[in-house]
Amino acid sequence: MITLVELIRSPLGPALVLLLGAAIVFVSGRWVYRSFRMTGVALLFVALAAWLLLGLRTRTDYPIYSHPWQPLLQGGANLVWIGDGWNWYISGLILLLGGVGILLDWNGSNRASTSSGYRRSSSSMASHLGFLATALLFAGSDNLLTAILTWVMMDLMMLLRSAMRPDSTPQSVAVTVRDNRAKGLSLLGALFLMVGLLPAGPSGPGQPLDSGVLPFETIVLMLLAAAIRAGAYPFHLWLLPTENERVDLAERMLDQMVPVLCGLWLLGWTVNLGGELVLVRPEVLALIILAMLGSAIAAWTAPDQSNHTTFVLITSAGLAGLAGAVSFDQGPRALIWPTTAFALGGGLWLVGERVWQEWGWQIPVSVGALALAGVPFTPGFLTQPGLARLITTGSIFTLLFAVYVIAQTIQIGALLRSWGAERRDPPVLQPMAVARLLIACIALGLPLAFVGFLPQTVATLASMPDAIPPTLGNPPTVVAPGVVWITLGLPLLLGMGIALMRPRFWGLFGPWPGRVSHLSRLEWLFQISWWSINRVSDAWGNAVGVIEGAGYMGWLAVFAL
Repeated sequence: MITLVELIRSPLGPALVLLLGAAIVFVSGRWVYRSFRMTGVALLFVALAAWLLLGLRTRTDYPIYSHPWQPLLQGGANLVWIGDGWNWYISGLILLLGGVGILLDWNGSNRASTSSGYRRSSSSMASHLGFLATALLFAGSDNLLTAILTWVMMDLMMLLRSAMRPDSTPQSVAVTVRDNRAKGLSLLGALFLMVGLLPAGPSGPGQPLDSGVLPFETIVLMLLAAAIRAGAYPFHLWLLPTENERVDLAERMLDQMVPVLCGLWLLGWTVNLGGELVLVRPEVLALIILAMLGSAIAAWTAPDQSNHTTFVLITSAGLAGLAGAVSFDQGPRALIWPTTAFALGGGLWLVGERVWQEWGWQIPVSVGALALAGVPFTPGFLTQPGLARLITTGSIFTLLFAVYVIAQTIQIGALLRSWGAERRDPPVLQPMAVARLLIACIALGLPLAFVGFLPQTVATLASMPDAIPPTLGNPPTVVAPGVVWITLGLPLLLGMGIALMRPRFWGLFGPWPGRVSHLSRLEWLFQISWWSINRVSDAWGNAVGVIEGAGYMGWLAVFAL
């Protein structure tokens, strides 16, 4: 029987520590009334989980934990977690982003003290830790069975986090129900994984993600599930902010960045199982690039900050998926650099946006934007050789490259919107809030610089020493052939240009940008779909009511006559 020490030292250890921290924070909230102390306790457990995660990398044996799962009427399998390689790397990024989110949720420190919105209580802080724990359990999974169960746990925790927000008003109940209904759409991904088990047969649930063999139908459903988990356009509806609500940085980090990381994690393993044979098809690449174009247009035309930020991150996740699809490598090696660029560059861009709004400092938001664009000495540059294959492959791929350039140009223009916008005079932040923003910039900026200057070291730490694209020189984050510079430079220069020119011509379009934004967000599609489902459900209920139930005696009377 496994001991408690062995359990803590297993791949489950970091998640168990976070769950313990959630319980302690929740209980201690009755006696601890200073929020900065509660934040310190939560960050202490995040640091302890990170320490245990680092310990998994230094173990001499293979870090694995397995527990049998035996339902009553079906064949059994094992719940398996692994703490090495791709699982270990994504778990580290999850802890980093989650820790930054908790840091910036200190007594409303990431917003002015006069702004509306709820203030974190001990229960919401405990939900932060609990959600991070479920995300670690998901990212440590080694088979479909474990991934499905932990997916459902993560989504339930997300819904619980939404329900635990204080300061709810009677007028916001309908909005909250609609928001939770949209968030529940992410459970469709778990449903796709469950359906994918049918063609996989009895051995499907236990197939390891790193070396398993699954049928084509299961791979396709896994790709759809990964797209839903990553919030890729048009499967992004569960990520949209509540109407007329300003989403704070803690929610961005925990409710959007972390789930997207989990989706990219699943995409990496799906590509490893044979998903690249689906993704490299011209029609599939065309759908990915067109989806990226749609989300980029939504980001560019968004009239409010919340939707602008949401769709910038959605487009960045789509770019990460595209880079993984056209990469020279396959599996996690194809996703490590676009995922790193999204996590570190996107996180720094998020924090930098708030820094710019509060006191006008452009450096953090610009560095984050350029990292997402893939400039030299950033992990995003390592994704450019794969994207350049759209040029060198020829044929229809050249047309796809042209559409990609348009989409990436619009995306960069949206990323650099602060270059051409006038900063509003915000309420004055408390000194501790300013300090927390600066600490967050450093916490994200230093790893970003480390990966940019020492990518080979990072690849070795992630057990992927051959993840550097073969067409790059030395150092790989700056030496590349001409086609790579064309792929990077063309949309980058055009995007900078439209970002600087936006204030001069934007007013000429009148109400059209708002209409395009409403159309490209696809909320109307969700509302129509939900209305149609309700109508079909009502019609089916009425039909069943006629045949059975209340109409049953009537049919007996008819047959008797």
